[in-house]
Amino acid sequence: MKCERFVVNAAGRRVPTIVNGQEVIPYKGIGKHRPTGRKYAPPIPSCLDYPSDGNKVISSLTEALKKCGIRHGMTISTHHHLRDGDLVSNTIFDIAHELNIKDLVWLPSASFPCNEPLIRHLENGIINRIEGSMNGPLGRFTSYGGMQGCAVLRSHGGRVQAVQDGEVKIDIAVIAAPSADMFGNATGAEGDSACGVLGYSLVD
Repeated sequence: MKCERFVVNAAGRRVPTIVNGQEVIPYKGIGKHRPTGRKYAPPIPSCLDYPSDGNKVISSLTEALKKCGIRHGMTISTHHHLRDGDLVSNTIFDIAHELNIKDLVWLPSASFPCNEPLIRHLENGIINRIEGSMNGPLGRFTSYGGMQGCAVLRSHGGRVQAVQDGEVKIDIAVIAAPSADMFGNATGAEGDSACGVLGYSLVD
């Protein structure tokens, strides 16, 4: 099942305690829950993984995803800096379809009407579920139970909290940027699609 073991939370709502096979904590009330443990951390990077001249530029997004080891069941994160002009997210899952990689979890900071083409990948099993903000056609599709997994709506702050606490583990982050240098330093201040700061993607 997508959602299991329902209880009534402190707000009087009936909610599940297991979502997509993962235990979740029902709302206990203001000041009633104290988190434990440590923040989740990414692997330590090494220059051994890159060319000696530091140039990380490669020929295509397909090659980038292959180099990142994309495989079934991974969590792919993206950001919405380009708003309703973002076609990068759509391209990621088109590539996954070409590679016959399925059961992916998409962790966007937000989705927009431009992402409507992804509905077909929710239907064909390339994307198992979305965990993030769902708007427009994707939001409508989700509301009618179209996903194989259970959609998880995450606010901007809730998304950061989920990543830092290890509740969500990102396997591949794809950050669309208007411009970047050969070392991978990205900026939203320059380029034809300049969109402003990219700081929200730091958690990824």
